[in-house]
Amino acid sequence: MKKYTFAYLVILSSVLIWSCSSDNDSDNEITEEPDSEITDDYFLLAVSDLGEVFRIGNNTGNIEGAGQLNRENNSSLIATGTITSSNENIYAVEYLYNPSPTNNLLIFNRQSNTSRIVPLTLPGTISGDERGIVALTWSGDNLIGVLAENVLNTRSVKHLISIDPQDYSISELGITFNEDRISSIEKRESVLYIATWGEGFLEVNMENSTVAPLEFNNTALNSSRMAIINDTEIAVMQAVEGFINGARPVSINTANQTISDESNGEVYGLVTVLGSSIYENRIYFNLVSRDNLYLGILKSDFQTNENTIVEVNSTTVNRNLIIVDITN
Repeated sequence: MKKYTFAYLVILSSVLIWSCSSDNDSDNEITEEPDSEITDDYFLLAVSDLGEVFRIGNNTGNIEGAGQLNRENNSSLIATGTITSSNENIYAVEYLYNPSPTNNLLIFNRQSNTSRIVPLTLPGTISGDERGIVALTWSGDNLIGVLAENVLNTRSVKHLISIDPQDYSISELGITFNEDRISSIEKRESVLYIATWGEGFLEVNMENSTVAPLEFNNTALNSSRMAIINDTEIAVMQAVEGFINGARPVSINTANQTISDESNGEVYGLVTVLGSSIYENRIYFNLVSRDNLYLGILKSDFQTNENTIVEVNSTTVNRNLIIVDITN
């Protein structure tokens, strides 16, 4: 029964129904023109908690399968917070019992559409009976991850690790913290940012190994779906109290610790609160759900402060998925 109590997979990665109502739906533009009148500039590359890889037209919302990250156990789920992508590969972590706790690195080659499984050997210097990688990001030349000593316990010690993409060896980085509900991690130069869904926002200085909570407008930030904008700004979906997985797009400035609301008062539903997203061509992209919308692409233009939704043309696709990149 252990695998059904894995907190990060069951609580945070499970598909939740967006049940909040909004009186402002009519104020939000939803693209409904026939596909024949619309063309896509590119496709969004998205991955689900079952390892499914999809291509979604950025303007049409047309969705098609593009591959599969193979799993050792087809019944296991992938915490979407561990899904990340380089230019060559999509990476994710499968946590299962085989028979002891096992962390498999799943690798999908974006050029050949082939997938493989690499069982990871965790550092012996990190103790714990239920050690699991709960977050992962591509940092330019390696993978940076968060390894919990016990994924079943709250306030378990979390260790930052580095995974070599050539031989898949793991190095402990000597940085620890205790915050739970890690929703998104992103690295910018020598700083790692950690978003949580309920325990604030952390800034990790990789050079001096310090971890510090950041407040924005003198308030703790609970958020997910980080996407780097530039040297000082990051796009996030900020949690909104009173809504199940409700969030709104905002931009945060890490230099002066201010926050700018880009939502125009709208609240959107995140089917999964785990994982990062992308900021491309001045647009912050997210997959969202609402009362009368099964799944849609939220496009937040931070230059014009406009939000538009392109409806994904499927009501059966697995909604527990995140955007990892764009592709042609």
